[in-house]
Amino acid sequence: MSFDLSIEKGDIKIERDGSVKIVSGNSKLKQDIIKILLTDLGDNKFHSKYGSKIGALQIGHYADNTLMSLDIESSARNAIESLMGLQRSQAKRQALTPGEIIIDILNVKVDRDDADPRMYNIFISVLTQELTEVSSLVSVRIV
Repeated sequence: MSFDLSIEKGDIKIERDGSVKIVSGNSKLKQDIIKILLTDLGDNKFHSKYGSKIGALQIGHYADNTLMSLDIESSARNAIESLMGLQRSQAKRQALTPGEIIIDILNVKVDRDDADPRMYNIFISVLTQELTEVSSLVSVRIV
């Protein structure tokens, strides 16, 4: 079984007794999906191909809503496929539970936020090896 430190609102979650909370299984997978989507591609110095290009808009570049949604969807799919590759690599060195392994991307849907046109909501749904569906919603702001 693998585990990760629990992240809440961008910080490591600490329990009332001072211990660090860990996540595993489907909760870890959900956190991994959110982490890879919100990490800019190349920000991790040790894994330059970790992250996504979601929200990366070139200065002076304008794209309509449809093109922007398709670009975000493509970037999200690429990031999840990259995560699947990292899981296969990790499984060679460490035991993973079936709830931590993505076997298929079921859905990636991008919607523009009604209240703030700079915000896009990305809904991701994946199938795990234990045949459960794990869903995540990530909101990004395009500036």
